[in-house]
Amino acid sequence: MHRIIYVSQAVRGMSSKELAVIVGKAQKSNAAAGVTGMLVGHMGWFLQVIEGPAEALAALFHRISADPRHGNIRVLVSEAAPARAFPEWRMAFSEPHALPPSVQKHVFALQNLIPINSPDRGSETAVRQVVRDFLAAFERLEKTA
Repeated sequence: MHRIIYVSQAVRGMSSKELAVIVGKAQKSNAAAGVTGMLVGHMGWFLQVIEGPAEALAALFHRISADPRHGNIRVLVSEAAPARAFPEWRMAFSEPHALPPSVQKHVFALQNLIPINSPDRGSETAVRQVVRDFLAAFERLEKTA
């Protein structure tokens, strides 16, 4: 079991239709590859945690790195993981209601991640801290925590 956590920045604004495509494809392809994790999108930035077999993550991260919709990719963590922090896919966006109804069931509101004890941040302390640090970078969210 391996884990990669990275951040990236959208190269342009993304429509709710484009975000829906990301959500839909991630749900299908990651399940087929035995990959789980979480994707957080806010203000043009993404934080993603992906977990699974090392070979599957290497192939997935190669595709992610080549995706022209985002850049400024920085790997924060790449390590062996004793267990999955996210045994089921989680995706959080600041305005999930703006996404098409077909994908809303797979997405939760970013505000759910703000409480320090939120189970949506993952089951491992180190992963929860990375998610918290990402959220704290947004002053608006930091003031509401």
